[in-house]
Amino acid sequence: MCLLTLRGTFSRGFRVPSFAETNGMNVAYTTYNVTNQNFINQHLNANGTANSYAQAYSLGQNTAGNPNLKPEISTNFTGAAVIRPTDWLNFTFGYYYIKKSNYIAPNPLGATAIANAWLSGGDAAVPAGTSVKPDVIDTQNPTGQVRPYMVNLAYLNTRSLVTDGVDMKVNANVRLPGFLRDVRLISTGQATYVRSFNLTMPDGQVQHWAGTLAPYNAVSASGTPRWRANWSNTFIWKNLSVTPTVYYTSGYKNVAEDTNGVGTRSCADSANLLVGSAYAPSNQCHIKNWWDVDLNVTYRINDRWRVYTTVYNLLGFRAPADYGTYGSYLYNSSWAEKGAIMRSFQFGVNVTL
Repeated sequence: MCLLTLRGTFSRGFRVPSFAETNGMNVAYTTYNVTNQNFINQHLNANGTANSYAQAYSLGQNTAGNPNLKPEISTNFTGAAVIRPTDWLNFTFGYYYIKKSNYIAPNPLGATAIANAWLSGGDAAVPAGTSVKPDVIDTQNPTGQVRPYMVNLAYLNTRSLVTDGVDMKVNANVRLPGFLRDVRLISTGQATYVRSFNLTMPDGQVQHWAGTLAPYNAVSASGTPRWRANWSNTFIWKNLSVTPTVYYTSGYKNVAEDTNGVGTRSCADSANLLVGSAYAPSNQCHIKNWWDVDLNVTYRINDRWRVYTTVYNLLGFRAPADYGTYGSYLYNSSWAEKGAIMRSFQFGVNVTL
């Protein structure tokens, strides 16, 4: 008999600004790639290439507290349908919606966009409430334009931060048929699709983060892949259990509107995020998806003792190259760290006292 269950939740809440957001000061750094050709032309080597002063470097970002911040107001909604066609199998399909009004953030224009504006038009070109401190001169070209050293900005209330998407899950718990009837299968799969992840700024402009490397500044450029999924299958025979688990993370575009400004989502804009590496290409529009397969084998000696071994990245998938992230070097450790370590093993004993 097929059963259908509908469920949902709704909640509202608030968060007052923290002491750091109202009275603190935070200094951080981000990799800055100068793309202003007029600036680059003023800092050339004898052979016509850009000298070290015009290469990628660490740009400072000083974020000051704002005592006039308003509290954030959150609104959350979830709805789901649970379908159970048999007593050993069920499916769940759900939708989620999360909105934070008056979302508190450092100036969402980002240090990179402010630095670009300053290089193009000086102090008069930077947004209100921000400023740029210049660096020391280029000793090789002392008459050339100085580069930005520190971007000063403040926390503020944006209009809103909104995300929504779909969650899917499947569960099965059944004995296998025929000569495998002594083997029990416990299967669990789940997937999440991020439909949107948008920040509406105070002036009404919208930054779109889903499927890109944004939010770039807040989470060390780990990005927001649209799809994430995993599927594990545990086979239990007497005291032995074997569990292979497959993980998938979709690729994403190598752009970030929170650091380069609204509308910077074309492939041409990806050049603004590339790290200063001799191995970096001149442009990288997309980062590839990432697969991983782990294997766990556990043997129960008795009710108190268990031994196990786990093989991580069993098939030896390599982390896709990501020349835009700065949280790790040339790959995104938030999703593909196992692809940098490659295949690894863990052995252990569990004891219940």
